[in-house]
Amino acid sequence: MALFNHQLAEQITALVLQRYRSLGQALGATNLAEEAAAETAFQHNLNLLIEVANGRHMRSEIMLRRIELALEQLLDLLLGNALQSKAVFPEDFWQSDIGILVSRTRWWISAEDLITISNAAALAFGQNNQANRMRIARAIDNGLLDWVPDPSVANPQQNRRVLRSQVERLRDLSRLPELGD
Repeated sequence: MALFNHQLAEQITALVLQRYRSLGQALGATNLAEEAAAETAFQHNLNLLIEVANGRHMRSEIMLRRIELALEQLLDLLLGNALQSKAVFPEDFWQSDIGILVSRTRWWISAEDLITISNAAALAFGQNNQANRMRIARAIDNGLLDWVPDPSVANPQQNRRVLRSQVERLRDLSRLPELGD
Protein backbone atom coordinates (compact mmCIF):
# COMPACT_ATOMS: atom_id res chain seq x y z
CA MET A 1 0.00 0.00 0.00
CA ALA A 2 1.47 3.31 -1.06
CA LEU A 3 1.62 5.90 1.68
CA PHE A 4 0.76 9.50 0.96
CA ASN A 5 2.94 12.38 2.05
CA HIS A 6 2.94 16.14 2.33
CA GLN A 7 3.52 16.46 -1.44
CA LEU A 8 -0.02 15.25 -2.13
CA ALA A 9 -1.40 17.85 0.27
CA GLU A 10 0.58 20.52 -1.57
CA GLN A 11 -0.70 19.31 -4.97
CA ILE A 12 -4.33 19.34 -3.84
CA THR A 13 -3.91 22.75 -2.21
CA ALA A 14 -2.43 24.07 -5.46
CA LEU A 15 -5.46 22.78 -7.42
CA VAL A 16 -7.90 24.43 -5.02
CA LEU A 17 -5.84 27.64 -4.99
CA GLN A 18 -5.83 27.71 -8.80
CA ARG A 19 -9.63 27.40 -8.79
CA TYR A 20 -9.84 30.13 -6.14
CA ARG A 21 -7.76 32.47 -8.28
CA SER A 22 -9.82 31.83 -11.41
CA LEU A 23 -13.06 32.48 -9.50
CA GLY A 24 -11.55 35.66 -8.03
CA GLN A 25 -10.55 36.88 -11.47
CA ALA A 26 -13.99 36.06 -12.89
CA LEU A 27 -15.59 38.06 -10.08
CA GLY A 28 -13.23 40.99 -10.61
CA ALA A 29 -11.35 40.55 -7.35
CA THR A 30 -7.91 42.07 -7.79
CA ASN A 31 -6.43 41.49 -4.33
CA LEU A 32 -6.71 37.86 -3.31
CA ALA A 33 -5.97 37.82 0.42
CA GLU A 34 -2.76 36.26 1.73
CA GLU A 35 -2.94 32.96 -0.10
CA ALA A 36 0.29 31.49 1.20
CA ALA A 37 -0.18 32.27 4.90
CA ALA A 38 0.31 29.74 7.67
CA GLU A 39 -1.42 26.37 7.39
CA THR A 40 -5.10 26.94 6.69
CA ALA A 41 -7.96 24.89 8.10
CA PHE A 42 -8.24 23.26 4.68
CA GLN A 43 -4.59 22.20 4.71
CA HIS A 44 -4.93 20.94 8.27
CA ASN A 45 -7.97 18.84 7.28
CA LEU A 46 -6.20 17.59 4.18
CA ASN A 47 -3.23 16.44 6.25
CA LEU A 48 -5.68 14.71 8.60
CA LEU A 49 -7.23 12.83 5.64
CA ILE A 50 -3.75 11.77 4.51
CA GLU A 51 -2.99 10.47 7.99
CA VAL A 52 -6.22 8.44 7.96
CA ALA A 53 -5.49 7.06 4.49
CA ASN A 54 -2.04 6.06 5.75
CA GLY A 55 -3.59 4.21 8.71
CA ARG A 56 -2.32 6.52 11.43
CA HIS A 57 -5.64 7.05 13.27
CA MET A 58 -7.92 4.75 15.21
CA ARG A 59 -11.67 5.11 14.82
CA SER A 60 -13.58 6.97 17.50
CA GLU A 61 -16.85 8.89 17.33
CA ILE A 62 -15.07 12.25 17.55
CA MET A 63 -12.45 11.31 14.95
CA LEU A 64 -15.15 9.86 12.69
CA ARG A 65 -17.05 13.17 12.69
CA ARG A 66 -13.85 15.16 12.08
CA ILE A 67 -12.90 12.97 9.12
CA GLU A 68 -16.40 13.08 7.64
CA LEU A 69 -16.38 16.88 7.77
CA ALA A 70 -12.86 17.09 6.34
CA LEU A 71 -13.77 14.74 3.48
CA GLU A 72 -16.98 16.65 2.79
CA GLN A 73 -15.01 19.91 2.66
CA LEU A 74 -12.41 18.45 0.30
CA LEU A 75 -15.02 17.03 -2.09
CA ASP A 76 -17.01 20.27 -2.01
CA LEU A 77 -13.91 22.29 -2.90
CA LEU A 78 -12.88 19.88 -5.65
CA LEU A 79 -16.30 19.17 -7.16
CA GLY A 80 -18.61 21.91 -5.88
CA ASN A 81 -20.23 24.40 -8.16
CA ALA A 82 -22.18 27.63 -7.85
CA LEU A 83 -25.50 25.85 -8.48
CA GLN A 84 -24.90 23.49 -5.54
CA SER A 85 -25.78 20.58 -7.82
CA LYS A 86 -24.17 17.20 -7.41
CA ALA A 87 -21.09 16.74 -9.56
CA VAL A 88 -19.97 13.42 -10.99
CA PHE A 89 -16.42 12.19 -10.52
CA PRO A 90 -14.41 12.17 -13.75
CA GLU A 91 -13.73 8.71 -15.22
CA ASP A 92 -10.09 8.55 -14.16
CA PHE A 93 -10.61 10.09 -10.70
CA TRP A 94 -10.36 6.83 -8.74
CA GLN A 95 -6.97 6.00 -10.32
CA SER A 96 -5.47 9.36 -9.30
CA ASP A 97 -3.73 9.95 -5.97
CA ILE A 98 -6.61 12.19 -4.88
CA GLY A 99 -9.13 9.47 -5.81
CA ILE A 100 -7.20 6.82 -3.89
CA LEU A 101 -7.01 9.18 -0.90
CA VAL A 102 -10.78 9.74 -1.04
CA SER A 103 -11.42 5.99 -1.47
CA ARG A 104 -9.28 5.00 1.50
CA THR A 105 -10.82 7.70 3.65
CA ARG A 106 -14.36 6.71 2.65
CA TRP A 107 -13.53 3.08 3.51
CA TRP A 108 -12.19 4.19 6.89
CA ILE A 109 -15.45 6.07 7.57
CA SER A 110 -17.99 3.62 6.13
CA ALA A 111 -16.44 0.14 5.90
CA GLU A 112 -19.39 -1.56 7.64
CA ASP A 113 -21.93 0.29 5.50
CA LEU A 114 -20.45 -0.44 2.05
CA ILE A 115 -22.03 -3.30 0.09
CA THR A 116 -21.55 -4.86 -3.34
CA ILE A 117 -23.74 -4.07 -6.34
CA SER A 118 -25.20 -7.60 -6.09
CA ASN A 119 -26.11 -7.08 -2.43
CA ALA A 120 -27.55 -3.66 -3.27
CA ALA A 121 -29.74 -5.18 -6.01
CA ALA A 122 -31.10 -7.80 -3.60
CA LEU A 123 -31.66 -5.22 -0.85
CA ALA A 124 -33.33 -2.60 -3.05
CA PHE A 125 -35.40 -4.83 -5.32
CA GLY A 126 -35.70 -8.15 -3.49
CA GLN A 127 -33.63 -10.15 -5.94
CA ASN A 128 -30.05 -10.22 -7.22
CA ASN A 129 -30.41 -10.59 -10.96
CA GLN A 130 -28.91 -8.88 -13.99
CA ALA A 131 -31.84 -6.48 -14.43
CA ASN A 132 -31.67 -5.32 -10.81
CA ARG A 133 -27.89 -4.95 -10.91
CA MET A 134 -28.35 -2.76 -14.00
CA ARG A 135 -30.92 -0.68 -12.10
CA ILE A 136 -28.34 -0.12 -9.36
CA ALA A 137 -25.72 0.79 -11.98
CA ARG A 138 -28.13 3.32 -13.51
CA ALA A 139 -28.82 4.77 -10.05
CA ILE A 140 -25.06 5.25 -9.65
CA ASP A 141 -24.74 6.80 -13.13
CA ASN A 142 -27.65 9.16 -12.38
CA GLY A 143 -26.13 10.26 -9.08
CA LEU A 144 -28.76 8.63 -6.86
CA LEU A 145 -26.15 6.39 -5.25
CA ASP A 146 -22.57 7.23 -4.36
CA TRP A 147 -19.99 4.53 -4.95
CA VAL A 148 -16.47 3.87 -3.79
CA PRO A 149 -13.97 1.43 -5.31
CA ASP A 150 -12.96 -1.50 -3.11
CA PRO A 151 -9.16 -1.32 -2.92
CA SER A 152 -8.96 -5.09 -2.31
CA VAL A 153 -10.60 -5.93 -5.69
CA ALA A 154 -8.43 -5.33 -8.76
CA ASN A 155 -11.17 -5.86 -11.37
CA PRO A 156 -12.85 -2.47 -12.01
CA GLN A 157 -16.02 -4.26 -13.12
CA GLN A 158 -16.41 -5.81 -9.68
CA ASN A 159 -14.92 -3.31 -7.26
CA ARG A 160 -17.81 -0.84 -6.87
CA ARG A 161 -19.36 -0.57 -3.42
CA VAL A 162 -22.36 1.55 -2.43
CA LEU A 163 -23.64 2.76 0.91
CA ARG A 164 -26.28 0.50 2.44
CA SER A 165 -28.13 3.51 3.85
CA GLN A 166 -28.48 5.05 0.38
CA VAL A 167 -29.69 1.74 -1.08
CA GLU A 168 -32.29 1.45 1.70
CA ARG A 169 -33.46 5.00 0.93
CA LEU A 170 -33.69 4.10 -2.77
CA ARG A 171 -35.68 0.98 -1.88
CA ASP A 172 -38.08 3.01 0.26
CA LEU A 173 -38.53 5.59 -2.50
CA SER A 174 -39.26 2.89 -5.08
CA ARG A 175 -42.14 1.66 -2.91
CA LEU A 176 -43.93 4.98 -2.98
CA PRO A 177 -47.31 4.79 -4.75
CA GLU A 178 -47.58 6.44 -8.14
CA LEU A 179 -49.30 9.83 -8.12
CA GLY A 180 -52.74 9.87 -9.66
CA ASP A 181 -53.60 6.24 -8.78
